[in-house]
Amino acid sequence: MVRAISIFIIILLVSCVKEAEEKEIPQTYTGPLSKLSGATIMYSDSAKQKAIVKAEELLDLQNGDREVPKGMFITFFEKDGTISATLKANYAYYYKEDDRWKATGNVVVNNIANKETLKSEELFWEPKNEDVYTEKFVRIETPGELMTGTGLKAKQDFSEWTLENPEGLIDVNDDGA
Repeated sequence: MVRAISIFIIILLVSCVKEAEEKEIPQTYTGPLSKLSGATIMYSDSAKQKAIVKAEELLDLQNGDREVPKGMFITFFEKDGTISATLKANYAYYYKEDDRWKATGNVVVNNIANKETLKSEELFWEPKNEDVYTEKFVRIETPGELMTGTGLKAKQDFSEWTLENPEGLIDVNDDGA
């Protein structure tokens, strides 16, 4: 009986020590370093504004990346300062190491001068190269045509673009015929 009580006390002490050790393990915080509401990021080169990124909420992450969980709106500018294109998306993620944005969810790019609109569920933007691209399905609306396909490479202002795998072309005739 004494032996059974001794074993029980030893087991109880060992479990208490283990429990105390488990409580002392520090928890590592893995969430965002900061959260900014109403964020505006400006991209420029040689004192010329190239783009403005606006986001309702911007999270700076531990690894230097950024997350934009509530969507973003980008305005691209010509060299003379006029607006050349806009990009809108429901969600975005910035990869600092690659200096690349990934926009997802109802991505819409509008070329102001050519009146062209691109729609996709995913689009990458590289500010340094001023390029956008995707391997996903895209829909491009021009004043006279509607094109669809998979994969696209374009300038950020959508002034030049290539549809990698076109799937359909519809001529739009506005004269009622």
